[in-house]
Amino acid sequence: MTALKRYRLTVRLLEDLHTGTGTGGGDIDALQMRDRRGRPVIRANHLKGLLLAAGEELARFDERIKAPLQDLLGAGGKPRGGLRLTSLRLTKDSPGHTLIWTSTAREKGSRRPLEDTLRVVEHVAAGSSFTAELRVPQALESLLKTLVERIDRLGSDRNRGGGLISTRLDEITDEIPASRQQPIVGNCLRLRLRNLEPLCLPATGHPGNLIQSLPFVRGQVLRGALMAWALARDDQGALANLARASVGDALPLPPCLNDSSPESLCVLPIPLSILTPKPGNGNADLPWWVEAGKQTEDAYDDLDLERIKPEEKSKRPGAREFLAREGGQGAWLRYSPRMSVHMRNQTADLFDLSGRPVTEPELFSMEEIAEETRFVADLVFPDERAAQGFAERFAPLLSGAEWLAVGREGRPVEVAELASVALLSPGASTLNDTWTLTLVSDLVSRGEHLGFLTNLDVPSLIRLAGKKADHYPGWKEWKMRGFAESERLHGFNAASGLRRTPALAIRRGSCWRITGTGSGALALALSTMNEFGERTQEGCGRFAIDLQPMKPLARPDGQKDKVPANSGEKILLAVERIAEDKHATDPSLSQLQWLRSSTLAATSEAQLHELLEKIKAIAGRRPKGGGAWKDFPHNALRREIDRLGKLDEKRRLISHLVQRLALQALKRAEEQRT
Repeated sequence: MTALKRYRLTVRLLEDLHTGTGTGGGDIDALQMRDRRGRPVIRANHLKGLLLAAGEELARFDERIKAPLQDLLGAGGKPRGGLRLTSLRLTKDSPGHTLIWTSTAREKGSRRPLEDTLRVVEHVAAGSSFTAELRVPQALESLLKTLVERIDRLGSDRNRGGGLISTRLDEITDEIPASRQQPIVGNCLRLRLRNLEPLCLPATGHPGNLIQSLPFVRGQVLRGALMAWALARDDQGALANLARASVGDALPLPPCLNDSSPESLCVLPIPLSILTPKPGNGNADLPWWVEAGKQTEDAYDDLDLERIKPEEKSKRPGAREFLAREGGQGAWLRYSPRMSVHMRNQTADLFDLSGRPVTEPELFSMEEIAEETRFVADLVFPDERAAQGFAERFAPLLSGAEWLAVGREGRPVEVAELASVALLSPGASTLNDTWTLTLVSDLVSRGEHLGFLTNLDVPSLIRLAGKKADHYPGWKEWKMRGFAESERLHGFNAASGLRRTPALAIRRGSCWRITGTGSGALALALSTMNEFGERTQEGCGRFAIDLQPMKPLARPDGQKDKVPANSGEKILLAVERIAEDKHATDPSLSQLQWLRSSTLAATSEAQLHELLEKIKAIAGRRPKGGGAWKDFPHNALRREIDRLGKLDEKRRLISHLVQRLALQALKRAEEQRT
């Protein structure tokens, strides 16, 4: 692949824009897509889809454009295109205000609204500006410019005047450091990764309508991304260096450790022996989780010999939880990466070469790790020289000059920092006859009859150490107790377009305590190994000795154990109290809809107060206009609003009240007709 040119795409909204999540919330039927910080965003896949649509339109007039268009954007049954891009995000000087628009379908041949079709849609206000970074092969930059010029609208309702934009494409000439390379000491490189876009890393080979994602980047996925980068450059030396590496899983970091020195970080999946007592509520007729806000005692490690177990069964750790700490001392932080669900439409690809028939758009959802998540991955080499060779060959990636394409749709991931570190090591230089073994990654291993192991015992552990049973005369007297689960490892071969045969693995976080005279010799033999089992080049089979038991556990700053109170129930109770205080006369349906729309459009407390004073003033007018509002519960509504703290809660209160009154009005109208 030729050198990539860098461009900055700037988009300014000339009309209100809606790019949705496919979901609603509260009184809004269609929410605007937002990033992890709550700011509106236009996803990269939407922009790429519009570029493809523009290219397909050009291809109808000139078929010669099909080949370069496939090289730029890719096609079904072919390798990924050469274009790499980020989502369009708000510029620093753009506030990103949103508006609420309501609309209904019309009866055929009439302007009369069609019943039961009212929709409330959130839009980004005109005047907002967004930017994205694009990286494109030099040979395809002219085609990219042509396609960008043909895009004049974004988002939904483009055929009805929505999403009108102006665009500007500027080349980025800022220099990127040639290399972050520093003196490599030892045979392990640690990469701190940063995903520029949300990542979907399918957890199964047979997804349904929801494509579930892993909460971390498997070593096999990271290794495949590195290999794809080297193949695109036709760099055989880089491929040879990569073949000597064991690429570990990229595990997420808690935000509070994002800027910590990579050398000082220790990150691992939470061991399955970490248990949390269930909080008691003193009421045998209610489940334990009723008092969600009650503090529980700290989690404990069940591999601790000195721990007294509680009488009641404890909660097991979640499959998406991790532990991290900075330095060798201090409490372990217990956390889960932020994940969300993105609803998508699968559209037909005119250039699909897989032979599948062109179908109608299908709705599906993708689970994703939020953008701007940091990950830590260890790459282990046979010696220091091999690590240095890798750093030299992959310098453009390690410097951040180029991006990795990771996960579904090849989302961009940047190497934010490089360091050389020592691997997890035993807690003591001498190992006694009571020790623990913790799997840091999934373990693929087979038994004597070639079946996949789903747990470890003493004989299998001796085989994994490369020893024979007679090497440890007293092994039959050893005791081995622990926690283990199994998991299927799926994969996809991009070259053949076929799924890999799944393997059964002992899940990361499985752990055991081994005791017995002479067992310390086995621990010492294992401590000289980096990993064991199969597929070690993909990071499988990594472990730590005497990392447990873990006693000090804590939550990262900003994460609370308490579940916030359900404000929706509080608002509904307030609606009930207001409804009891009202009389028989109600505003009409159109007047109620006006009140709801005006409330949702209010962006400040002052505007909401002005609206309430307005309808109160209307109530005093005569003859007909104010009569409908005369018996409206103005005072009761004001009392309940004053009890609420947030503007959003106040708007939702009025909206729910309107819905309640509207149902009563419809019921009375139906009774009058009958």
